Amino acid sequence: MASVLEAFAEKRYTVVGDLATKVVEQLVEAAAAQNGLHFGTHKDRHEYSNASFPKRINKAMRKVWFAYGDLGYDGTNGNRADAVMRDMGVIVEFFEDRLNEEISQT
Repeated sequence: MASVLEAFAEKRYTVVGDLATKVVEQLVEAAAAQNGLHFGTHKDRHEYSNASFPKRINKAMRKVWFAYGDLGYDGTNGNRADAVMRDMGVIVEFFEDRLNEEISQT
């Protein structure tokens, strides 16, 4: 997460999209690991996420996942990167509570 924040501060929006997606995927994996689960595909993570997390969290995660394409192909979109960072704040806060772990936001 610290790298996402650094990339955002440096206006490297393509990197924001890429790393934010990876952070979300790893948070889903961490929550699943608490139940002895591990996923090999994006589809499996999405299905687990939809079944296990509140709608508002899934909505925020979908926005991050879908922003990856926008930011990956046109990394100059600062407004889209701003939206990703807002969604990441919601997601990180949820998983800090769920996992009882602090996730770097500095």
